[in-house]
Amino acid sequence: MTTKALMIAIAAPVLLAGGLFLTAGPALAATSSSSATLSGSAEVGKPGDAKATGSASVTADAGSGQVCATVTSDIKGAVAMHIHKGAAGANGPVVVPLDAKKINAGKACVTAKGVAAQLAADPSGFYVNIHTPTHPDGALRGQLAAAASAPVSATPTGVAAGSGGQAGTGSGGDLTLILVVAAGAGLVGAAGWRLARR
Repeated sequence: MTTKALMIAIAAPVLLAGGLFLTAGPALAATSSSSATLSGSAEVGKPGDAKATGSASVTADAGSGQVCATVTSDIKGAVAMHIHKGAAGANGPVVVPLDAKKINAGKACVTAKGVAAQLAADPSGFYVNIHTPTHPDGALRGQLAAAASAPVSATPTGVAAGSGGQAGTGSGGDLTLILVVAAGAGLVGAAGWRLARR
């Protein structure tokens, strides 16, 4: 085998594997989902609204910096809604202002790059708070907790279990496919090396 052919046999699988890892970046980006149950009794300091309840679902994408919250509640007259940084039992600063008009009306999304990464890494260090004129310091509060993710297992062909035979679209399937192809690329390189030694 010529030197040029040898270089191609070794370089091709390396470039292929590298390209696969680069293109898979978005699939492996840090994104978190968290949720909270909102209640007046969770307010710290002054009491909240004892009659109202609510729930919040929050997603944070560390790559894009987007934080989205879907909040449902029977509360009346909400004038402000925020995500605060703070542990359970302690008050903390507002880090993501949310549109209170979005309560029971779909997602409220904000770009907050630094906060999105922190939320993705540790959602339990944040809480959702709703304010009303009668409870300006906070009517409802709920500490965020990481949402349980559905287990995703993948076969060597990248088909996720329980997907009805469809190729997996979650990061588990993507990662398996990358590893399988990278392993195949390594085998091709090894075969090229053996040919070169003949």
